[in-house]
Amino acid sequence: MKLLVIRHLPTQYNNSGLLQGRLDIDIEPPNQQQLLRITENQKKIREFGSVDRVLCSSLNRTAQTALAYGYADRACIREPLLNELDFGCYEGQPRQEMWNALGEAWWQSPECLVLGEPIRALQQRITELLEKYAQEERLLLFSHGAWTRALLSYSQTGDIRDMNRMTVNNNDILCLTLV
Repeated sequence: MKLLVIRHLPTQYNNSGLLQGRLDIDIEPPNQQQLLRITENQKKIREFGSVDRVLCSSLNRTAQTALAYGYADRACIREPLLNELDFGCYEGQPRQEMWNALGEAWWQSPECLVLGEPIRALQQRITELLEKYAQEERLLLFSHGAWTRALLSYSQTGDIRDMNRMTVNNNDILCLTLV
């Protein structure tokens, strides 16, 4: 299975360093630099070839990003398995506050933490999504930061343990091949 994964366009919360998680925050209107990046990423999508399905989470920011890329609601399936990690009491708070509270566990062993949900549940959602769409050869996913980092870690190591040692910026595109 081949995956193209695009982290959603920035929101006001991203620009302010606040955690969103399950909060349904809209994207900011794309600026000129982001529009250029969308054009570059669309070229990569064309080079990737036809996709079997286009998926976004049930949160508006991924659907709005898919729309900015030219995928109307009917062309992009809302898939709750792609929903962002539930950060619990840290949602709407500065990322730094969560990092300070969780300490090294956030960086070294996030799979052991429980926020608004056990972080291990994020890995379970990833594996469920991969199983659900296993018959598809190529998927285009519009995703979130923690979800995308967890997928990247999972694809490289078989586990989400390294997810917080990775960086995926808003509007980044990743091409992954899973066996």
